[in-house]
Amino acid sequence: MKQASTLTRRLAEAQELHAACALREAESAPLLFRLYTESFDNLRDYTQHYFKGATFLHGIGLWEGCTENVTIIEVVGTLDDLQNVVFLAGDIREANHQSSVLVTWQRLDGRLDVQS
Repeated sequence: MKQASTLTRRLAEAQELHAACALREAESAPLLFRLYTESFDNLRDYTQHYFKGATFLHGIGLWEGCTENVTIIEVVGTLDDLQNVVFLAGDIREANHQSSVLVTWQRLDGRLDVQS
């Protein structure tokens, strides 16, 4: 983009640099992915196919007015892991005849606070 003045060019370059840095930071920031699904015995096997580590949380959910046993699979990764999370959700949905597997993610601040 051609800028009319040196000041305007510098401002545009600074904005582009800031945007590039923010994108790099977002790509490497730790994320917590969660997959919500009905509980099945094969969830561990499917998850191990894509990830070396995960947490399985079990509970009771409500789907279309009926209660069911549910599992929430948590995986800590980066934006690079998103494709594998989507593949995992698709495999679970297909294999277990689910109408959907909900996937959410949130950015983590990268700090680890451990209390003993």
